[in-house]
Amino acid sequence: MAALTANQAAWLESRGVAGPFRALASGFRSDVLESASGFVVRLGRTPADCNTFSAEQRVMDAVRGRLDVAVPRPTLVEDCLPEFPHGVMVYPKLPGASPTSPARALAGSVASVLRQLHAMEMDGPLPDRVVHGDGLAALDRTTGPRLTGRQHSTAARWQTDLGAFLARNPARCVVHGDFWHANWLTIGDGRTLTGLVDFERAGIGLLQEDLAPLRYLGEPFRAAAIDAYCDGTARDPALLLEQTRMFDVLRELRGLDWALRNPDAGELDDAVGKVAAALAGYA
Repeated sequence: MAALTANQAAWLESRGVAGPFRALASGFRSDVLESASGFVVRLGRTPADCNTFSAEQRVMDAVRGRLDVAVPRPTLVEDCLPEFPHGVMVYPKLPGASPTSPARALAGSVASVLRQLHAMEMDGPLPDRVVHGDGLAALDRTTGPRLTGRQHSTAARWQTDLGAFLARNPARCVVHGDFWHANWLTIGDGRTLTGLVDFERAGIGLLQEDLAPLRYLGEPFRAAAIDAYCDGTARDPALLLEQTRMFDVLRELRGLDWALRNPDAGELDDAVGKVAAALAGYA
């Protein structure tokens, strides 16, 4: 994670965000720091394409108050400045910490928040996050050289399966887009979701994409969350889990694609390992 330059620190301090700063996390799109004055500072680390901080703010404003969890309210949002060529977002830090225990009660709370999010009707346009055939072909071109022969065979079957699923025009909804536990906040015993951060990939997409990263807390946790998500509806949890596994592979191939396009980030080996695990789970 890159440290703030003197010019960046001075710019932030001139706007009431005083240091010193400590690193919190580093993701594909941004580095995340915390200021001594209690602000979270997200620094864009790569060109944003359509994933600008201002687009993210629009989604945050649209969902805030409509979920049973807190959503940050940015106080500074810039997409491109001399000091921050890839943008910067600042917001007061929310209380709580990311959960690490896959409690069954937490699975139910997570499912409840997702059902609220996915049922929302948005008045204004949101970014399109649905994968399309051209996007799958592009992923194949960039990531294919990093796959083994057996992985190629599994990836080809996966691409056929996902293409057939998309051809059935599944229902679209509002999605968070990076709904894994590092972006959740809980207070107290960690059994209830109280906050949600990092809406970088939020927009209109497919609900399975939000269910895929639940596996990072273990398959039993994800199964329990999907059961709770489907409870009281006509959805078949076993079928939804089967569909979601296609998005496990998609998520990790996107990560590998990013790591290949940003070699200086040093995440290639980790991305290759995650793809291998996702394809092995799909085989």
